[in-house]
Amino acid sequence: MTETNVRSSASTKVSIIVITAVLYTIGKAITGFIPTPWGVGQLLIGLFLPAYFAVVSETLPAAVGAALGTFIGDTLVLTPLKETTPFLSLVAGVPANFVGAFLLGYFVKKYRTWASFVAATVSFVTLGNLIAAASVVYFVGLPLSLIIGFVVFWNTTSIPAVIIGVPVLLRATRSLFGRSQIVTFFPEWNALGRAKELAYMIGFTLLFLLIGVVSFVLSPQSFAPQWAGLQNYFVIAFLAVMIFGPVGGIIAGSRRTEQPKN
Repeated sequence: MTETNVRSSASTKVSIIVITAVLYTIGKAITGFIPTPWGVGQLLIGLFLPAYFAVVSETLPAAVGAALGTFIGDTLVLTPLKETTPFLSLVAGVPANFVGAFLLGYFVKKYRTWASFVAATVSFVTLGNLIAAASVVYFVGLPLSLIIGFVVFWNTTSIPAVIIGVPVLLRATRSLFGRSQIVTFFPEWNALGRAKELAYMIGFTLLFLLIGVVSFVLSPQSFAPQWAGLQNYFVIAFLAVMIFGPVGGIIAGSRRTEQPKN
C-alpha cells in the first residue's frame, strides 16, 4: 500500500498529529532531566516515537506531530530546566524534527524495505540533528566547532533508539493494522531479502560509524572537556546499530492480515 492509496478524513489527520505530539512530549519529559554535555537540548531517545508514526501513519500529519511534540516538550520540560527556550525550540527543534520525520516517512513508504528504513534513519536523523545543531550554535552564539559535537551527541542517542524502538513497536502493534485508521502502513520488514538490500543496510550502518569517527578525529575540541565519555557512548551506540541493523526487520515481523480496502 502506498500513501496515495489512503484517503483519510480530517479528523484522522488531526488524531495522528495529536497522538504523535502527546507521546513525543511524554518521551521528552522522561529524558529531559538527564544532564547533557553542553547544557543545551537533551538525549533524543524519545525520537523513536514520532519515527514510528512517520512509518505507520500518514507522513505529513506525523511530521507535524513530531514538530509540535518537540515544541511542547521543550516549552514545558526543558525550558524550566534552562536547557532551551521556546524561541530556540521554534527555530531549531521544530524544523529539525519536521524535516527528519517527513523525509523518513516519505522514503520508507516509497521503498518499503528494512534496508530503506536503516538508510533513511541514518541519513535523515543526521540531517535533522544538523539543522538543530547549526541553529542552536548560531542563535546561542556558541563556537562553530560545537555543531559537530551536537550532531554526534544527538546521533548517538537517537539513531540506535529509532532502529531498535520502531521494530519493537511494530511488533507490539501488529494486530492494529487493518483495524485502525491511525496505524495504516506496514512495511513488511520480515526479512532482509536480496543481497543488495543487505549491502545498503551495512553501508549506512558504517556511515553512522564514519560520521562519528571522523568527527572525533578531526574535531576533538568539539567534545572535551564537556563530556569526554561521549566516545564510549558512541561505541556502544554503534554496536547497538550493528547488531539490530540485520535483525530489526525480523523483530518487526510481517503482518498476515489483509490491508483495509479503500
